[in-house]
Amino acid sequence: MELSAPGIGSGLDVAGIVDQLVAAERAPVGNRLTANEAKANEELSAIGTLKSSLAAFQEALGKLSDLGEFQTRTVSIDTEGFFTATATSVAVPGFYDVEVNSLAARNKLASQAFVDTGTAIGTGTLSMTVGAQVMDLEILDGENTLADIRSAINDAPDNPGVVATIVNAEDGAHLVITSTETGASQEISIVASGGDGGLAIFDWDGATDSGAMAQVQAGADASLTVDGFAITSSKNAITGAIEGVTLNLEDADPGTTMRLSIGLDNEVAEKSVDKFIEAYNDLIGTISELTAFDAETQLAGPLLGDPTARGIKSALRRELSQIVPDTGAVFRTLAEIGVTTNPNGTLELDSEKLATSIAGDFDAVGRLFAGADNGIAVRMDAILGGILDTSGQIESREEALKERLERITDQREVLDRRMDAVRERYSKQFNAMDALVAQLNSTSGFLQNQLANLPKIQSR
Repeated sequence: MELSAPGIGSGLDVAGIVDQLVAAERAPVGNRLTANEAKANEELSAIGTLKSSLAAFQEALGKLSDLGEFQTRTVSIDTEGFFTATATSVAVPGFYDVEVNSLAARNKLASQAFVDTGTAIGTGTLSMTVGAQVMDLEILDGENTLADIRSAINDAPDNPGVVATIVNAEDGAHLVITSTETGASQEISIVASGGDGGLAIFDWDGATDSGAMAQVQAGADASLTVDGFAITSSKNAITGAIEGVTLNLEDADPGTTMRLSIGLDNEVAEKSVDKFIEAYNDLIGTISELTAFDAETQLAGPLLGDPTARGIKSALRRELSQIVPDTGAVFRTLAEIGVTTNPNGTLELDSEKLATSIAGDFDAVGRLFAGADNGIAVRMDAILGGILDTSGQIESREEALKERLERITDQREVLDRRMDAVRERYSKQFNAMDALVAQLNSTSGFLQNQLANLPKIQSR
């Protein structure tokens, strides 16, 4: 292999000279790509910041664009331990006297005691009925232990709504069958047929409460009174007795009346409006910062002049100033409930006026924000949904910037390959020059030696 040491022949720093020439040739394009990359990354980061601020504002709108979320109700019960209650926005504020007479219960049957879970019982078919559901379960020889029968009942695809368990007591193992639902209509009936007759020990007639099984607990409906009116239910969660209210029964105490109070949750409504204003002002502040220009420092925000940011700000401000169409609404503008717009585009809240508006007509304030078609929060949420959608403005802007960065990366790779070629060309040129200089130096040395060895002419 031929060895070379660039610069030895000429004494020049060939490698250094080549590096400087390549760097000088790279600089114009390289600097432009670096500047474009920095700008694209800055804009991408700014779009991400804007996206986060928009998402935070959309979250705040969630409490206002849903009438049920905004118009929450307070629930209180003067005596704890017997029932709890939840109320939706349709619940009418008021006071209700509730008496829990009995709870809904599941029907539960137990077999006689067997030696253990491995005891073989018998073969045949168990026909099990719960309400209108019927199951015919075939029990075969070799698959008829107490544990086998329990598993067969639980695993049956047409299980009528029961759970089978085994309780190991002092007298032996008992098969216990319980309805999965509460209520008097969930009574269990079991009829054994065919086989060797051994399954007859599970017979039970739910209509007459008689048979070989023992009834541990009868299926029963819940019984209660609300303001003196009798109510029964197959479940312990009572819906419909009081419009918009669910009563969850926990314990019974016939003769004891508990007072249930339903009220308007003004505090939650006020906080929802306050968070809406805070999130909107944060969003406007973010957009203003990203699109600002400082005349003193001559520094511009990363989204100065950006049509996406400008369009979003204009759309939201336009919706805020819109009047809710006259459909009998008490409030038609935000200003009427104490929310006004400052010159810089932010919102300002008159808390006292808002509290008075909510106290005066709680539902009307809710409809101003969450009216099905024209509510301010509903309209703004629809705008944000379009902006933040996967095919919306923000996503499109991000994709465009990412594509720009990919193109810059491709251009930089092309530049690297071109600079490699330039480096190779300069290296060949300087190496050739270095070799020529070395050759000339060698020739010069030879001539000097020859001249020095010529005979000297003696002068007389």
